[in-house]
This record gives sequence, structure tokens and C-alpha cells, in this order.
Amino acid sequence: MTDFLLDTDAVLRLGFEPATVKVSAITRLAAATRYVSLISGIEIAIKRSIGKLRLPASFDVSFAHGFDETLRQLGAETLALELRHIEILVALPLIHRDPFDRLLISQAIAENLTIVSGDRKFAAYPGLDVYEI
Repeated sequence: MTDFLLDTDAVLRLGFEPATVKVSAITRLAAATRYVSLISGIEIAIKRSIGKLRLPASFDVSFAHGFDETLRQLGAETLALELRHIEILVALPLIHRDPFDRLLISQAIAENLTIVSGDRKFAAYPGLDVYEI
């Protein structure tokens, strides 16, 4: 069985809009180890700070509290950014221009994780396993 890295969109959908995800996908993800990168935390924080994202009340206590609560609800472990992830990023083909997604893709490749995403461009990356939701 594979382990999963949730991309930022998957975190937001599974955490705050689970009705937008197929029950079969939720069931498959629940049966495996799930990770959420701190990169997703950074992306969510930036989107919130510029007014592009509204977050639940748990984030009003502090961002860290809300993020930790979301990970707990998702049953996910935190994945930190490491230099070996950046090494892969340097060699990653420029298929996708979003820097957050490119970092997540690099982490998934380095950690041998299947990335969970609705972004069809991810499938073009060699060595990356993608589970589309």
C-alpha cells in the first residue's frame, strides 16, 4: 500500500469541503498514511493573508493551532522541507509553474509518496505517482 502526500488543494477540500471528494477516494486515503507538507501551510497562510482564502474559526486562535487541528482531523502527519527535496526541485522539468506545487512534487518524489491532487498537469512529471481526486 502506498502512502500519500496531500497537495494544498486536497488539504482544503478534504479538510473543509469533504463533500467535493468522492467517498471512494476518502475511503482509499483513510486506509493509508497521509502527509501534509509545511509548504501547504505556507501557501494557505499566504492565501489567507491576501484575502484569497477564508479559514475556519480554529485558525482565529492562531494559524499554527488551526493548521495542527486540520492535520489532526485529516489524520495526517507533517512533512518538513529538507535540502534533499530542494535538490530534486532544481532538476525538475518546468511543466508546472506554481512554485508551491513544484515543491510538493519534489517532496513526493524524494519521499516516494503518491501525491493527491486534482491538478492533471502533475501526471506529466516523470517518477511522480499521482492519485487524482
